[in-house]
Amino acid sequence: MDTHTTPQERKFRLTPEERSSWEENGYFVRHDVFTEAENALLTQVADAIALGKIPFPDHRIFQNALVRDGKVEASGIHAMHSIHQMNLYSPEFLARTRDPRLTDPVVDILGPDLLGLNSLYIWKPPKIGLGFPWHQDRWYTRPQFKTETTVGTWTAIDAADKENGCLYVIPGSHKIGILEHVELEGSQQQEFKQAVGARDEDGVAVEIPPGSVIFFDNRILHKSTDNNTGRFRRSNIAHYISAKAERVPHKNYMRPLMWVRGKIYPTMSDGVYRDTLPITESE
Repeated sequence: MDTHTTPQERKFRLTPEERSSWEENGYFVRHDVFTEAENALLTQVADAIALGKIPFPDHRIFQNALVRDGKVEASGIHAMHSIHQMNLYSPEFLARTRDPRLTDPVVDILGPDLLGLNSLYIWKPPKIGLGFPWHQDRWYTRPQFKTETTVGTWTAIDAADKENGCLYVIPGSHKIGILEHVELEGSQQQEFKQAVGARDEDGVAVEIPPGSVIFFDNRILHKSTDNNTGRFRRSNIAHYISAKAERVPHKNYMRPLMWVRGKIYPTMSDGVYRDTLPITESE
């Protein structure tokens, strides 16, 4: 697939207003990006994986913490929290990661050469879907990559509002540097830590309808709250990093990268995947 385009060919490039919001606030929102049918396709694939109808590595599938800890009973997709690295195994999710409606604006921020840093689908089921604490995504990737920032895209599969656990952001917090993050007490999704010093009173709820996308600087402080409704609050997240960034050898798990568009440079060429992979026990 040829993804080399000129600025004039990039139909979905940043607007001046979005650029201003990005620089000042660390995020912007676009509405009506994806259709109900397009998002339903992702939901169909994710649900099939959760129900065991499509093979997928177990260590990338996360159950709801309350179900996992035996505090509530739920089954099927109602027991799910998230699946990670979807774009490594699913052609549907890989196509979404490479979709110009997501990548065109990211090119204006990171440059023409992009790699996919992560792709995940989150269910947040009715009544038991847990939020996550204030954190900065860059805190998790900083030990493995030298780069100023990466870009996250958060697509609403369902309406996201205060009642069912929408995202909250602290505008401008991408300018304050990376805060210390500490362990949480109690039952919580295993992948999250708490940013020290983040205050709820500084947060702004980002309520959006289905098909809308939040583009955010991975240094911005953000969180979500629990789902207290009878509705799902599903979302699809894709993170991007410049192919010009430098990978730093790390003793722990090295994050796999997926080619998205443009060139791949020597500093990141090791372990970059250009297409979906066959699932093996070693993955």
